[in-house]
Amino acid sequence: MPVIYMDRVSAESLTEKDIREIIDENLMDLKYGMLTDYYVGQHRILSETKKDSTAPNNRLVNNMAKYITDTATSYFVGQPVVYNSQDDAYLQTVQDIFDYNDEQDHNMELAKQCSICGSCFEMLYLDEDAQIRFAKVAPSDLTMIYESDSGHAQPMAAIRSVRSVDKDKNVILKVEFWNAYQVLRFRSFNNGYLNLEAIEEHYWQDVPFVEYINNEERRGDFEGVITEIDAYNKAQSNTANYFQYNDDAILKILKLGDVSSDDVKDMKEKGAIILDDGGDVQWLLKQVDDTAMENFKNRLREDIHTMSHVPHLCDESFGGNLSGVAIAYKLWGLEQLCAMKERKFKKGLQRRIELITNILNIKGGHYDYKDITPKFRRNKPENNLELTQIATQLSGLLSTESRLQMLPWVENVHDEMEKLEEEKNKDVDEFGTYENFAKAFESQQNGVTAGMAAEGVDESERTE
Repeated sequence: MPVIYMDRVSAESLTEKDIREIIDENLMDLKYGMLTDYYVGQHRILSETKKDSTAPNNRLVNNMAKYITDTATSYFVGQPVVYNSQDDAYLQTVQDIFDYNDEQDHNMELAKQCSICGSCFEMLYLDEDAQIRFAKVAPSDLTMIYESDSGHAQPMAAIRSVRSVDKDKNVILKVEFWNAYQVLRFRSFNNGYLNLEAIEEHYWQDVPFVEYINNEERRGDFEGVITEIDAYNKAQSNTANYFQYNDDAILKILKLGDVSSDDVKDMKEKGAIILDDGGDVQWLLKQVDDTAMENFKNRLREDIHTMSHVPHLCDESFGGNLSGVAIAYKLWGLEQLCAMKERKFKKGLQRRIELITNILNIKGGHYDYKDITPKFRRNKPENNLELTQIATQLSGLLSTESRLQMLPWVENVHDEMEKLEEEKNKDVDEFGTYENFAKAFESQQNGVTAGMAAEGVDESERTE
């Protein structure tokens, strides 16, 4: 398992042997490889064999696993996460780091990995330019050690392993043991002992890894319906087998008479057969109950969507001009699934911000990571006109920032606020220019009027 709970004393006294055993145990966990195979289309049906080598053996993969993950992930974080803070300078600094790491795409990949495997990890590090970076780490490559006595699963250490093969085909295992202050680097050749190569300090003031989990049980979105997916694949494959068997059916001929195989071939080409008295010709066909078979497959498909909480969006019930309330009811199960995802994913984002803030404070900042709050938005069909009208009607009741967050097409609320402020200042400047021009024109007109009065010219005698 990629997660271990132990007390702090045990974690601090781990030996090279203990670390190697933890790595080997994690490598023996075949769950993540199996789930990834199902996502990419390597299903169990592909290894199915028939006792009769001459029988049709179609092996069709209906990749419901990929559909479930892609749909749930896109609905969950298809709209980028937005962040709020009262400290604009702090928020902009963090947002710049996010943009440098292409955070929106990175979040999507994290959420997809969680949907497939139930969990994944993120590693934070400093690049050669001392810029903060973060990268995804597969659960098969990392083990996080949590303090068992802590009520909020406080990370104490992380073990990261990377295997490679050199030009001489030696298996090289590189291992990193991270705690809150330093990293120990090990190396082994051809599954030998771990040799300590270096001990380096780091400045994260914490274990620089973040775990993102799909749910408390760390189960993937389609993990619970794999047996139904297998059954659906088999039903579809058997349907194809039935059709192929009947297409290649054997012709049974009774009382054909004294003929050779060449005579039968000639009869097939000419489309006529001469039989003796009482003769008959039949195809040896398998009888298939089409209605029962289709009902069975439809029930399987319905069970897959129901138990995974991901609806069949191509179903005809989603067609037509449905109201927003009607669509909301149809997406109710998916919404509940994403609500649970959000609670867990938000913890990971907050820990990421906390680690980034630790480095910013070392560089001279005085920030509190709790000042930044992530906000999730669902990627679902919306009535943009209705949302705009609601946001407009809430003017005076909610701040501009809160109303902008209601609009799904606004990706960066902070940037939009800055643009609004710039436009406001521009309008003020332009109005000031107009006001000065008006005052100058009025002053000029007053001067002309005064001169005319001194010369005894009546105002009514002025001509254009």
